[in-house]
Amino acid sequence: MDKWLTHPTALKIISVILGVLLFAVVHIDPETAPQVATTSIETKVIEAATIQTTGLDEEKYVLTAMEPTVARIVVEGGISSLYAASPEDYVVSVDLSRAKPGLQELPLTLKLPKGIKEVNLEPRKVTVQIEEIVKKTFDAQVITEGDPAEGHVVGTPEILSENGGVVQVTLPKEDMDKVGLVAVHIDVAGADKTVTNKKAKVIVYDTDGQEMPNAIVEPSTLHVEVKVTLPFKQVPLQIRYTGTLSEDLSLVSVKPDVDQVTVYAPQNELDTISVYDGAVLDLSKVKQSGVMKVKATPVDGIQDVNPGEIELEIVVESTATRTMSNVPISIVGGAENVTAQLVTPASGTIDLTINGAQSVLDEVTIADLAVIANIAGLGPGSHEVPLELELPPYVQPVLTDGQALTATVTITAGTAQSGEDAGADQEVGVTPTSPPGDTGSEGEGQEAANDRNEGDGTTGADASGSGNGNAVTDETGLGEKQLAAQWEIKNATLT
Repeated sequence: MDKWLTHPTALKIISVILGVLLFAVVHIDPETAPQVATTSIETKVIEAATIQTTGLDEEKYVLTAMEPTVARIVVEGGISSLYAASPEDYVVSVDLSRAKPGLQELPLTLKLPKGIKEVNLEPRKVTVQIEEIVKKTFDAQVITEGDPAEGHVVGTPEILSENGGVVQVTLPKEDMDKVGLVAVHIDVAGADKTVTNKKAKVIVYDTDGQEMPNAIVEPSTLHVEVKVTLPFKQVPLQIRYTGTLSEDLSLVSVKPDVDQVTVYAPQNELDTISVYDGAVLDLSKVKQSGVMKVKATPVDGIQDVNPGEIELEIVVESTATRTMSNVPISIVGGAENVTAQLVTPASGTIDLTINGAQSVLDEVTIADLAVIANIAGLGPGSHEVPLELELPPYVQPVLTDGQALTATVTITAGTAQSGEDAGADQEVGVTPTSPPGDTGSEGEGQEAANDRNEGDGTTGADASGSGNGNAVTDETGLGEKQLAAQWEIKNATLT
């Protein structure tokens, strides 16, 4: 050993080793040496990572509360890995697949990007509140907001969606008991025509009127319409006629599919409207029994009509004739202090031939006919007075050549009578001279005429009657009853 240490070559080797060691001791900084060894690893802190939920059966349950909702994560890894990872790559979650209704504490799990490991997760558990959910069907209501334009009114809102206003609301069981109203809102402020909202949002309110934002509604929007119109009201429908039927046809009945219509008009016009007669049937187009449609046209200040079209069920039959014997003549319109005497015809009656559908004529009786001599405005003396006819609907008179509807009446001035007697004088002067066998029918007709014409102040220069409409063009726009009451028979003389 001593020889080896004293050997010149060995001493040279030892000297070199010692020199290298001394160089290292002098030139290496002890404070920087650790940094060279750890430069590839770094630590990162994520202060508020959102806690996600997984596995919840959303058909049965709803998460109503979770505390806390964020977690603090400390991780470490290579610099390149830390910088390459985004915040979304750090996933903190809680598994709710086994959760049950109620308050409970569940563990958190952490999923990290590749090359990064967990140093710390805080907290390790969260408290969650799970509630059972229920679904219930409601009928949504429409709430209008604002006032329409001046002079207009808001109609009943209508939901036009496929299932109407039926919606399904999903809420926790406890919250469902608090639902007070399901509604959509539509603004009609300043509107002068119908307002339509195709996507009105459905809102659920509790019993205190507060919105329940956690409610899930299906469908979430509805198609809503609110009519904004002029004032309106319902009035009876009266059909008018124009044109004529062919001579071989007569009306049996005309029945509209509605009895009333809704008319829209400014309020001052609406107050004066008591009947709607803007639907006109052109009789010249009626060739057989069946259904026809006529337009409901706005008239007399009316701006709109609903429905806008009327369906008429029309029945016609072949024309037939019938003679009604000994129809009594009634005198009306006389003053209280005069006496009126019927001179001709002396019998106080006339024979009247009428035509119409056979089924209609079969129902006509003497009581349904009225022959009236109106002496209103006539002074004392002898007067030839035109006779007015009042006949049932769809019946008309048939006058032979030379036949006229007039009567001669003598008016005599008299003393004022009591109210009871004066009333009787309205039909005085009828001197029945017909055979005793005809007295019953004449009396029956006279009484019916009295009933129909009591207090009637109608005047007219022409004899008039009523009929089935197959020989009259209603140019005055009269309705069915007026048409029957004002059938004019002109240029006739009594034989």
